[in-house]
Amino acid sequence: MTITSNKEIVSRMYQTILNEKQIDKSNQFIENHYLEEFTNANKLLLNAFPDVQFTIKEIFEDGNIVITLYDWSGTHQNEYRQIPPTRKRITVEGTSIYELRNGKIINSTAKPDKLSFFLQLGIISKDFINMNSAYQDFVYFIDEFKIPKKSYSQFKEKLDYNRNFIKNLNGFIKDEVIKNNDEIDSIKIITIAIWKDEQSLNDAKKSVKAEYKRISFDPVEFNQKLNIKMRRNIYSYLE
Repeated sequence: MTITSNKEIVSRMYQTILNEKQIDKSNQFIENHYLEEFTNANKLLLNAFPDVQFTIKEIFEDGNIVITLYDWSGTHQNEYRQIPPTRKRITVEGTSIYELRNGKIINSTAKPDKLSFFLQLGIISKDFINMNSAYQDFVYFIDEFKIPKKSYSQFKEKLDYNRNFIKNLNGFIKDEVIKNNDEIDSIKIITIAIWKDEQSLNDAKKSVKAEYKRISFDPVEFNQKLNIKMRRNIYSYLE
């Protein structure tokens, strides 16, 4: 029997539901408890942009988590969230995070470039923002942790400290934390911190290192002591 990867399931969902508009087949990809929320959200977009087409630029899989970097293009032909149709054709980039169980999506978080969306529709004036500060300069700093459940409270304490610290640094845009605790003995955490540009990230690394020294915290020693496994990646928008 062929085993279909979570990445393949998400890719097929994009093609079947979002590109081919077969929303009646959502139950093939979406768990029942999440089906109504998923279909309602996507019906809004598909109705407002009937010709919308999604292109997955990058797709990453880590266990039950799938992350997509994508763009979609479509013509604003009907009302969308109380925005009257503008008849404008736009292209929007975004990031989505999907959690799967037993071959179906049980939760998802979409992060489209809303500022670009509103600018292209003319909802926000171009004078409102300096268009030279392009979003393609944003840097996505992603850490993946596998934490024994008995060590989670200690890990969470350090995670909260770190998140509160970096929010006050120059160039910080926002961060997200997602969790998967399906495994018996461990919990998976993915943290995503978005920085204005590479220089902001490099400056932040120096500030964090100095703060760790001030409070006498060694992250490598901490992870080894608590048997926490960690993997780090840095991503940017694909042009």
